[in-house]
Amino acid sequence: MYNYFITFIKEGSTMYNIKAVSKLLDMPTVTIRSWETRYQAITPERTESGHRVYTEENLNDLKWLKKQIHENGLNISQAVHLLKAKKAEETTLELLPDTGDNDPEERFKKQIDELYAAVLELEADKCNRLLDLYFSQFNYHTVFYSIVVPLMYKVGEEWEKGNLHVVKEHMISNIILHRSIRFFSVFETSPNLPRIMAICPKGEHHQLGLILFTLFLREKHYPVYYIGADTPLEGIADLIKEKDINILAISTSRQTDQSLVESYIDSISKINPSLKYLVGGLGIKETQLTNNRLNISPDDRNWEQIMDLITYSS
Repeated sequence: MYNYFITFIKEGSTMYNIKAVSKLLDMPTVTIRSWETRYQAITPERTESGHRVYTEENLNDLKWLKKQIHENGLNISQAVHLLKAKKAEETTLELLPDTGDNDPEERFKKQIDELYAAVLELEADKCNRLLDLYFSQFNYHTVFYSIVVPLMYKVGEEWEKGNLHVVKEHMISNIILHRSIRFFSVFETSPNLPRIMAICPKGEHHQLGLILFTLFLREKHYPVYYIGADTPLEGIADLIKEKDINILAISTSRQTDQSLVESYIDSISKINPSLKYLVGGLGIKETQLTNNRLNISPDDRNWEQIMDLITYSS
C-alpha cells in the first residue's frame, strides 16, 4: 500500500507518485503528464532526488478536469481555462477585507446603514460623499458587492413594502448607475475578445445585476456596449449588426418576461443569425446552455466559466 499509493508524508500532507495518481483517478500516466506539461493544468512538487510528487490539491484538480471533459463535454484546453478562472475567483474572494464576520451585510452594516439614512433624507450629495469615502477605504469589489448590493436589496424591499418613496429609490439607483458607468471606462478593451451589448428588455427597470455583470466584463477587457434598462426591441437588431456585436446580454428580474425575452431573441436572430445570447437575472431559474443561448441563474457567480462556455459553444 505504501509503495503503490503514497510516496511520502511531507509536513502532514500526503504526497503521491504518478502511478498512485493514475490508479486513484483511473487515468493513464501519459494523460497526466500531457495535462501537466502541455496544458499546465497542475504543478506537482519535486522530491530531493527530482521525482515528481502530487499533492491532494493536484488530485482534486485532475479529478475536476476529468469531470468537465467526461460529463460536461469540454475539451482539455477549455477545462484548464475554467479551472484557472475558478482558482482566480477563489483567490479574489480570499483577498476581501475580513472583519471576523462572514456575512457581508453584518461586516459592512455601518456603511449600509449610513447610506440608507442618506437615501431616506433624499440627500444625494451625502450619498456621493459616503461612496467617495468607501471607495477610498475599500477595494471597489468590496464596495459594489458588500455595500451597494445589500443596500439596493434593502431599498427595493422597503419600496415594495411602501416604506420608501419611489423618488428616493430612483435617486440612489441613478447615483449607483452613474458611479458604475464611470468604472466601465477605467478598463481598456481588447479587440480580440467578443463584442457584447448589455440590455434589459422593455419594461424592465432593475439593472443592478446587469451593471455588475458589465463591470466584470470590462474588468476582463471585453468591449461592452451598455444600453441598460427598458430597451425597446425596435431597431436593436440593426444596431447589433451595425456594431458587429457577438453576444447579447439580457437581464430580467421577472419570470413572467420569458415570452418577452423569447420574442427579442427570435426577432434579433432573423437579422443576426450567428449572435449568441446570455440571459440572466432573477427571472432565470437555473444555469443552462442550449445551442447559442446560455441562461444564468441569479446565484451563479462563476462568470469566468460562463464566458468561456458561451465563447466556446458552437
